[in-house]
Amino acid sequence: MRIKVDGGTPRHDADSLCDTCRWSRIIRGRTLDEEVVHCDASHMMPMRVTFKVTSCSDYADTRLPSYHELMEQAWILRPATKRRPAGFVRGRDLTYEERMRVISDGHDRDR
Repeated sequence: MRIKVDGGTPRHDADSLCDTCRWSRIIRGRTLDEEVVHCDASHMMPMRVTFKVTSCSDYADTRLPSYHELMEQAWILRPATKRRPAGFVRGRDLTYEERMRVISDGHDRDR
């Protein structure tokens, strides 16, 4: 029987979270010992990470699209006006003002 303990000892054979984080800059040399990792999550003062990271409160997975990337790909329903009928448009085709209006409308609905 296998027992799993949540929050127990982290696995050391897994890769560091920094390998897939948006905020990390990783410089690797020829050998495994030659690696420099900088974390830009704080934005005020980037720091050097000298260990394998297993948990991070600012982790942002690069394998998942960011909000901006999702907005570029989204189909937005634009309401009808006197000049044009209602219809869907790509997020990247919206003007800056229309894009900001869509974002603020989304925030208003979340409240």
